[in-house]
Amino acid sequence: MAHYDIFREQLAIKYPAYGHALWEPSPGELYCPVEVGDVGYIREGRFHRLFNALLPAKHQSHQTFGVPEYHKPLKPNTSRHIDSSTLRPNDFCSTGVVASDEPDRRALGPDDYSEILFSCTRKRGAVLSLPVLARREDTVARGVFGKWIVKHIDSWFAWARQLGLGIDRMEDIILVTGHHRARSWANVAFFESPPDARVSFGVEVSSDPGTRIKWKFSRKRTQGAVFHWGPEGEVRWCVLC
Repeated sequence: MAHYDIFREQLAIKYPAYGHALWEPSPGELYCPVEVGDVGYIREGRFHRLFNALLPAKHQSHQTFGVPEYHKPLKPNTSRHIDSSTLRPNDFCSTGVVASDEPDRRALGPDDYSEILFSCTRKRGAVLSLPVLARREDTVARGVFGKWIVKHIDSWFAWARQLGLGIDRMEDIILVTGHHRARSWANVAFFESPPDARVSFGVEVSSDPGTRIKWKFSRKRTQGAVFHWGPEGEVRWCVLC
């Protein structure tokens, strides 16, 4: 199993309510940020959007692939079905991953620096580290979304296969009911880990004049792990899951 699949699998087991953790959460210039209502699939740690179930067929965001035949927008019972909240800075560790010298990220101030050593006691493991506050959006109409995908999944899957994108399993198609947007993140996957697998990293957080992030990974203290991080400098929002 690839490191990005291990990362998503292990965190999904420990935190099922948080959805799919993306190894490549930053959309960059080629991808649109993930939105509630998006229908797509995950490949190599990145979410690929096909269309948005909440939007009409002629919406400009559907120019790339179009929409499935007989597409009708999903209309929740209320137009204000998106609930917004925040996710505090934290280190989300899968089962079997232990952190030492862990600081209270909520107490970090300007120019604070922290370093943590994570060790994995199992064959596979994952860590998602958030150094600053993240935004969270979820639909409160999950029941409506659930019924909608059950009703339309057959036609969505048939249409997706016609696109020739290599989507061979119906369960690979995802209807997004919520997401988190973070300004910076660090991802770690313990890949077929030896008994002493570990990774060590730190982060500098500065809030004057804007939020600035600098990650520091210690390669000498890392064994049996793959890591990936970003963005750095003055940071904006990107989608985690």
